[in-house]
Amino acid sequence: MSRAALRAEAARTAIAAVLFDLACHAPARAEAQKRREMEAAWEARERDSLSIREQRRRWLDELRASQGDRCAYCGCRFEEGTPRRATIDHVVALARGGPDTKANCVAACHRCNELKRDMDAELFRAWRPWLAGETPEPPPRLPRPSARAGGPAPPGRQRALATLAARAPFSRGAGR
Repeated sequence: MSRAALRAEAARTAIAAVLFDLACHAPARAEAQKRREMEAAWEARERDSLSIREQRRRWLDELRASQGDRCAYCGCRFEEGTPRRATIDHVVALARGGPDTKANCVAACHRCNELKRDMDAELFRAWRPWLAGETPEPPPRLPRPSARAGGPAPPGRQRALATLAARAPFSRGAGR
């Protein structure tokens, strides 16, 4: 046989082996893929069927484990039954449009969560020592937007001031 004929025969043999492999193992591969898809579907169904309370409990357990069982803001160890008990805190508060997802949550002690309210996490980190009574002086304040820009008050503030002025039942100096 010539070299070309040998190469052609080797190629036919390789193709036959691949086709044979596909024919023999394709059903097993398809069955394994189907089994993986079914397991994923059952896990999703189980996850979706959890009550909100149970889902949050799992979130909190995972967050505590990832943070070393410490508060994300003050670093204290969590203690059940005290103000240092673990709670879920939304980094960007729901009241400020933050998403209700695990990625937007941290484990915080009840005390820090209460003090933070709807503050931004970075702002709270700056103010937390003063809010908690750990320092006598508050952190320096940022200048108001109108003072910083050197222009008039922001439109929302102008509207609020105009509304208050319109509602005022008396003018300054009246009733003296």
